[in-house]
Formats: sequence, C-alpha cells, structure tokens
Amino acid sequence: MKKMLVLNHFPTVYPPTSGGTLRYFHIYQELSRYFDVTLLSQTFNHKGGLFTYSPTFREYKVEKDSNYHNVVQKLQHNESSYEFGLIIQTELSKYPTLLKEQFESLYEAADLIVHESPYLFQYDHYFGKDSKLRIYNSHNHEYKLAHQIWKNNLARDYLPVLFDLEKKLVRGADLIFSTSEDEKNSLIKMYNPNPSKIMVAPNGIEPFEWLSSSESSNEQPTAFFIGADYPPNIEAVDFIISQLADSCPEIQFVVAGGCCTSFTYSSKPNVRLLGRVRHKQKLRLLAEADYAINPMFTGAGVNLKTLEFLSAGLPLFSTEFGVRGLNVIPMKHYIPAEKNNFAGTLKRYTSDKNVLNEVSFNGQKYINNHFSWQSIAENMQVELNKLCSH
Repeated sequence: MKKMLVLNHFPTVYPPTSGGTLRYFHIYQELSRYFDVTLLSQTFNHKGGLFTYSPTFREYKVEKDSNYHNVVQKLQHNESSYEFGLIIQTELSKYPTLLKEQFESLYEAADLIVHESPYLFQYDHYFGKDSKLRIYNSHNHEYKLAHQIWKNNLARDYLPVLFDLEKKLVRGADLIFSTSEDEKNSLIKMYNPNPSKIMVAPNGIEPFEWLSSSESSNEQPTAFFIGADYPPNIEAVDFIISQLADSCPEIQFVVAGGCCTSFTYSSKPNVRLLGRVRHKQKLRLLAEADYAINPMFTGAGVNLKTLEFLSAGLPLFSTEFGVRGLNVIPMKHYIPAEKNNFAGTLKRYTSDKNVLNEVSFNGQKYINNHFSWQSIAENMQVELNKLCSH
C-alpha cells in the first residue's frame, strides 16, 4: 500500500462540520481504503498530537511554536483576521518550525505528497528536486478567491506572493484535482499548465447520514443557513439580517456556524443566530427546517453547504453563484433567487408545496447520485493509480 502524506494549513475536525474540513476528512477517509494516508496539519490551543482514525488513516496536528509569535509580531497582525491567518501560515515556512520538523520526519517514507493549498507550499523544499509524486488537491483557485475577497490593503500587498506560490504548485504538480470544470478552466487560463493533468474531483456528501424530515411543527416557516467564519458567508448573513428578515417577517431565519460571530448585536425577532453547532445538532437543524437559503455573492470552488442542503432533501433558494459548479437546473433542482429579488422569490414560493416538493425531490436525487464522497474518491483513486504506475 503506497504511503500518502497530505500537507494542509488547517486541521480536520471529527466529525467534520464545515466547508474545508468536510472535504479534507471525507476524501482522505475514503482514499485510505487504497492508500496509507497521513495528514499533516497545523493546530492551536493545545489540541496537537497524533490522531488515529483507522489503521491506514491518521493525522498529526502540530501546535504553533515560538516562531508563530515572531511572525505575528513581524506582520503586526494575528490569526483573527482571515487574510492574515493565511499569510502567517505561509510566512512560518521561513522558520524552523515544529511543523517543518514533522514534515521532514514523515517525508522519507512518503510515496506521494499532496498539497491542499499553496499556503504551505514552501515547506516542501524538495518540490521539483526529487522523484516523489506531487498532487495538488485544490479546494479553490486560491489566488482568484483572495483577489476577490481580501479587503485589508496590507494583506492585498501579499497577493503577488500567493500568485507565485500557486503558479509553481499548479505548473509543477504531477496531478491536480479541482472542484469543478469552471475551477479547472480558471487554473488553466491563469497558469497555463498541461490541461491533461487536471481532473475534476468535486465536493461531496454522505447521502445516508441525514435524519428523516418529519412534518413541520414550526410556528413560522423556517429558512436555514449555515456557514463557517469566512467572508462570503459573513456577507450572506449580513444580507439575511439587513434585508431578508425585514422583507419577510413571516419567515423564521435560522443561522448556524462561525458566520454568526460578527452579528451578536442583531436583535431581529425572526432571526436566530445559533453560532457553531455540533454535527448531530446540524443534522437536526437540517431535518427541522422547511427550506434552505444560500444567498452567496462571492467565493470560489463549490459550496459544500449547497450539496448538504440538497442531499438532505431541503428545497433550496439560492443565487446562481451559490450553486456554481454543480450543473443543477433552475426550478428543477433548486429555486433561483438573486440579491434584487431574493425576498420576493421567497414570498412567491414558500407556500407553494407542489414546487417545493418537486425541487427537493429532484435536487436530492441528483446530488446523491452524482456527489457521494465514496464515488468521488473512487474516481480519484483511478487517476492516482495511473500516475503511480507510470
């Protein structure tokens, strides 16, 4: 069984509950049926150590060390800023960190080295100098995403560095997985790699983990949104609070996840901000909601929340941007709603049981048939085995 070493700037959470951690955990859990997988991640708050998920799947979570504080002092910013949290991770690669030490100790035994993003690219100083295979399992076109959502001017000065890191990773990797055809084409257009080495490995779901939806007992129709503490999600929550809540007083908006953190001041009577929730509570919330909303206007990659909403059987109201990369059909798999007509669309369709039932049935069937983590990993394994056999 070939050994796979995976380098990432954030750790898994078990069970995973949001965005990147869902992809990070489930893909490698599935791939560990074919490879001996070791995840190498950075963590904080005394949560480090070796975590064994199965005999062929483990994770080393390496804690920050004194070098972290040196970088924070140098940049005069800390990880509470989204942009600087990523920049700090990259800058740490210039120091003799515990993470670098752990990478060195695991490197020799690895047959394949996988990068989850460009942010830790410089830790792998053997890249392009040895005969080991390199894979880029891209979550997003990172430079394009950063250019779109990084607001801090000092952080934006770092964009050329990110461009250079991602360019080197895309051009030098032996195999790249992107989350959609759009993302694949975006990487090709910007970095001009060999297109034949980029394969699509979309985000996915566990089709059988959802709780059964019972007949709604909600006093008001309930619209559900969940998201991590991430700028596009924060933008969506701001839209829910500042616009949808007032325009649709008859609807109860339930929002979960780290995206709630910035809105503790909100006192709208029809908005419930739950903050971060555990996996079992998320499953309950999905089962109890009448429908899901996804007012996304920025971002990159494929929204995992969209996959979960649809797979759980919720009728979904979403912007076109919120369903990007999934090839879903408006009014067949979801109900389209843009910023200028989102409230009006909710008012029009939330009482139309026939439409809601039809789109939820079609959306759930389509996603469960095409986007299970198991089938995604099986396709990835085929490509990885081709690469290994050359």
